[in-house]
Amino acid sequence: MMKSLRRAIDATIGAWTRHVVFMIARSYLALRFNISCSGKHLIQDLPGGLILASHVSRFDGPLVVAALYSSRRVRPAVHYDEYHNHLQKVPMLLVNAVPMSSPKSWSAERRAAQKDWALNIMRRIIANQNFVLLFPAGRVKRTPRETIEPHFSGAYETLKAIPDCPVVMVRIQGLSKFDKPVRDQFWYWTRLLPGRRHITLTLELIENGLDTAVPLEIFNRDLEERLNAGPAWPQIEASSDEGGLPL
Repeated sequence: MMKSLRRAIDATIGAWTRHVVFMIARSYLALRFNISCSGKHLIQDLPGGLILASHVSRFDGPLVVAALYSSRRVRPAVHYDEYHNHLQKVPMLLVNAVPMSSPKSWSAERRAAQKDWALNIMRRIIANQNFVLLFPAGRVKRTPRETIEPHFSGAYETLKAIPDCPVVMVRIQGLSKFDKPVRDQFWYWTRLLPGRRHITLTLELIENGLDTAVPLEIFNRDLEERLNAGPAWPQIEASSDEGGLPL
């Protein structure tokens, strides 16, 4: 009974609230950045799936979810600590984020139960023809290349649990502190603010899937190479302009 009530609320009041929030978020992002999204049509014909994205700034989650909102519903998987951060509680509830990982202070049994719970949630999301957004690197990149630590297992374990899940890769370019800022003249008339920073999101369907039969370290190395493939963006030395924060 309670589950049916929650679904009804999510499909009505929840859907209306998300629509308003995402329209505000898209407007805000449009004022900050000049965003182009290539290949967004790929997710419209898929029966749900897993989106694996590069992680270049703290804007990545809202950026990807808001950019794809008009095509399909995307629910981000976030670290347990971020999910339970009181300052982020409202946005986490609005986008129905899924908490992954768990505190190291927990017992092995409790951590295993938390992992199984998160995987079951993601399995249901995909079965309901929605998408789960996951950042395999787990943190904002600290070098010009995207790097995935050999022991990071989020993408690996998710695909082992949902082996037939379609996989879409999203590469974010132009937003990293290592990317050369390329700006338009949208705010140039103010003589005070720089133009919006150009950002490109490129979606690619992984046709042959990712091989989870190999050891985790090899899987991560393959995934890392895929995330770093694609057209190059002009690079600069690391600067304080992390994630395109100045407008």
